Amino acid sequence: MIGRSPTVVAGDVVEGEITFTWNKGNVEEIERAEKVFKEYKEKGWLAIAEFAGRKTQIFNFNPDLEKISLIPLELGG
Repeated sequence: MIGRSPTVVAGDVVEGEITFTWNKGNVEEIERAEKVFKEYKEKGWLAIAEFAGRKTQIFNFNPDLEKISLIPLELGG
């Protein structure tokens, strides 16, 4: 599942944090998740994953994680 609903895919306009999950045994889900990850990282969003109970910024897609949150940078004025 990607985003707030399973219908969020790469190319959608989304505001706020996106948390998405996938089954690491499902090649289609992995490809879809990686595509979304790359698209939002290219837009400058931060990617956060959890390791041993601690949230950590990540820079590369890792299908073994099975869950990533993408957070947009907010620009103040």
